[in-house]
Amino acid sequence: MQKKNEHIIIVGAGIGGLVSALLLSHQGFKVTVIERNEQPGGKLRALSSQEGPIDAGPTVLTLIDVFDEIFSKANLNLFKELDCYKEEILARHYWPDGKCLDLFSSHEKNLVSIEGVFGKKSAAEFDRFHRDCETLFFAFNKSLLRNREPMSFYANTDFLKSVPRLIRILGLPTNYWRKLEKYFSEPKLRQLFGRYATYVGGSPFNSPSLLQLIWYVEFLGVWRIKGGLHNLADRLKQLSTKKGVEFIFNKSVKKINIKENKVCSVDLHDGQKYKAGVILFNGDPRNFREGNLGENFKSLIKGKATEPRSLSAYVWSFASETKGLELAHHNVFFSKNYKGEFDSILAGQIAEDPTLYVCQQEEGLKNSSKNRFEIIINAPPLSQNQISLTKEYDLCKERTFQKLDKMGINFKNQPNLSDLTTPQTFEKLAPGGDGSIYGLSPQRLFSTFQRPSGKTRVKGLYLAGGGVHPGPGLPMAALSGKHAAEMIQRDLALT
Repeated sequence: MQKKNEHIIIVGAGIGGLVSALLLSHQGFKVTVIERNEQPGGKLRALSSQEGPIDAGPTVLTLIDVFDEIFSKANLNLFKELDCYKEEILARHYWPDGKCLDLFSSHEKNLVSIEGVFGKKSAAEFDRFHRDCETLFFAFNKSLLRNREPMSFYANTDFLKSVPRLIRILGLPTNYWRKLEKYFSEPKLRQLFGRYATYVGGSPFNSPSLLQLIWYVEFLGVWRIKGGLHNLADRLKQLSTKKGVEFIFNKSVKKINIKENKVCSVDLHDGQKYKAGVILFNGDPRNFREGNLGENFKSLIKGKATEPRSLSAYVWSFASETKGLELAHHNVFFSKNYKGEFDSILAGQIAEDPTLYVCQQEEGLKNSSKNRFEIIINAPPLSQNQISLTKEYDLCKERTFQKLDKMGINFKNQPNLSDLTTPQTFEKLAPGGDGSIYGLSPQRLFSTFQRPSGKTRVKGLYLAGGGVHPGPGLPMAALSGKHAAEMIQRDLALT
């Protein structure tokens, strides 16, 4: 019989914590969410402007079936609760020499598009790459990504059926960039598909080739939410509140208390204490190693589960009129020297010629000619960052807008300092993460299997978020919240 009267405290209202709160409250548990910021969502956030809120974090949903299933488990319909719609163009890609390529969630369209820009040989090479990515995705989707226990993946039927092809696909070279050199004779296509390593905070030059499956995740479809993706966090909070969840904002947890290796309460920085038999920490697990939740937890998480750190970013969120190129929703402006760009990041610098991700969001308020934009530049985490805080804004502004102007799009209204999110801002939003957005760097061959799982060896202490299995990105963080809720429910049923 389940202990429905057990108080569950969730520390952090990121996507993982919000999913857990919704699912646990739906099962009748008493849930309190404590969040240091004034809004839910964590890195899924928006900045306010005269044109309305502008996304400053994730901009699309992938693997939408993950969210559909989560809402269904709470007897809700995702598409009734949020106005979701699918983008036809996955991304529009620009290079300094004027080449432009659109990719779609249709394999046939992609073959035509690539052949039109790069020729038949490149289209045939892409066809092979795409089919290998498909094999990788279906081998690891259920066995690893959707599995609460990551180390049991090798017993899954889907995985076992794929082993012969996996040996060929994942064989030498195991380095992602070197593997792309084998797939593609066209350097621009290596650059395009190498960028998918950055989706989980890695460099294509020192990441494992397994990351190529991320292409197939995006190929399955990108979805937008009317009004901006931050509405997902707001809606999850509203739905959880209806189911009885208490949200406490602008308060942070100083310490998690344990007695006889079981959690018993949390201390807040303002002196308040909340008792709880179950605590779910929705934050970077590096906080435990840093002693940010109490000295007792310094050895709870292994070092290889949190180090080395993944990339951070500089993120512009602003509204402007533009002149020049016709943008899609997702746009990528590539650099001339991709290797040099990542060498600069490794040295703790902003690349002189950075690749820019430009998201054109919906138009601003009625009668306005401005569009809302989010622009992302890859950056080193704080511990590696050698950029002077006084120079960050000027460097970012100069290198962003001079490059875009040179490549054919002019922004009439350029952003202010308040429109820029920096690695230091990310550290304030989510302390203990070293300003890194994605947690553990994916650079080691087995990094995927080294993140902590949702259940710890301390009784009643669970984990969720992008630093936890199955990893970073909205669908992965949402899955971590789902996994944690299922583990908590199962464990309380057994006690």
